[in-house]
Amino acid sequence: MHDVVVIGGGPAGIATAYFLRASGLDVKVLEADTEVGGRTKSVTLAGHAMNTGAMFIYRDTLAEQLAHELGLTTVPFEPTTYGIHMDGRTVVSANHDLLVDALPLKRQDKAALRGFIQHALGQYARFTADGKLSPDSDALSRTSLEADLDTLPTAVRAIVEKAIRGGSVAPASELSAKYALRYFASYLAHEKKNRLYPVEGMQEIPRRMAGRLAAGTVETDVRVTAVVEDGPHGYVIRAESAEGTRELRAKHVVFAVPAPQVAELISLPRWKIDALAQARTPGATTLSVVADVSATPDIKDWAFITTLGTRFDAIISAMPGGRSPDPDVMQFVCYGNEAGFLPGAEDDPEQVAAWVEDFLRVAPELRGKVLGVHLKTWEHCFSILTPARAVAMDALQQRVGNLHFIGDYSSATAGTHGAYAEALRVSSVLRP
Repeated sequence: MHDVVVIGGGPAGIATAYFLRASGLDVKVLEADTEVGGRTKSVTLAGHAMNTGAMFIYRDTLAEQLAHELGLTTVPFEPTTYGIHMDGRTVVSANHDLLVDALPLKRQDKAALRGFIQHALGQYARFTADGKLSPDSDALSRTSLEADLDTLPTAVRAIVEKAIRGGSVAPASELSAKYALRYFASYLAHEKKNRLYPVEGMQEIPRRMAGRLAAGTVETDVRVTAVVEDGPHGYVIRAESAEGTRELRAKHVVFAVPAPQVAELISLPRWKIDALAQARTPGATTLSVVADVSATPDIKDWAFITTLGTRFDAIISAMPGGRSPDPDVMQFVCYGNEAGFLPGAEDDPEQVAAWVEDFLRVAPELRGKVLGVHLKTWEHCFSILTPARAVAMDALQQRVGNLHFIGDYSSATAGTHGAYAEALRVSSVLRP
């Protein structure tokens, strides 16, 4: 009988065990993948750690505290430009008026886009301070951007929708207005105070936490198939691995897997099922690219590029301005959130080549300069920050007996920083 069995070895699951490591509780973490980290997965390309999912550590969050506590090297994300690619043209500028003027748009569309940018920047200035969302921004958490989008011309709406998808995973019509500030307007504002980039990769945080746990705490390559209530004694957890099927017992079970997977593992009351249904975690695909930019100095200032007519929605370079350990090498992540989950794409050379070709359409100067690429597709990406999910938040966090539910989906802010905060919340409940 374990005191706690955690299902899922992503950020939330590993952090739960990490926060309980000195509690005296017998904790076991079961992870279906071959390694811990979940959606923080990082790979090495041309000698550089590259993120394939989560990108940034947000300042003044538990993620930042953990990064420093665990000794990670971080650099601030300090963008000075914004870019848009459309109709075969990539325009990047530090000045929004010059950016809009250079786009292949009609005069009235340019005026509408310029007005929307000014509106977004005004909202950002009103509801943020020093890179952080103000308490007043909570008033926007239960409204979406739909009303703002309805007034836009078709071409301008397409740009805004792509930009928001690229930065937040969510469709623009569903993202809460509050988090449009963080995942869209902050890039327009060239915000320099709210994001850090871990040079060793986002996955290094859960890896180092796991390394500080007692031997045997974490088991990988173990897939949980069911959790069954075992009377007053706790729960039976059925799990499969290369060694076969076995059963574990626990007084408490922590579900640290994406919301859609929870109801597949255990019978839950209707109110909990309804709440989980509001925590949408759609699929997504990313292309990570490392390239030699020694002969293309202008590209060194690229930070966020909204891309129309490509398989992905945006390109993010986390270390613009030559902040990379090697200033002649840049890392780019192409976020294909609208593309969704593409089973088999990672191992299909033709699909990988097609994504790379799209990247080179945006950055033709880098043809022949690409040093490494990696395509990753996610069945469940990050939770969408919708008004409906905000309404369901109390129910999402509420336990059922000794079943606990954590992840970015049960966090008010989502993302890995939200997952770590949820791990701290539940570990505080479990600690004797």
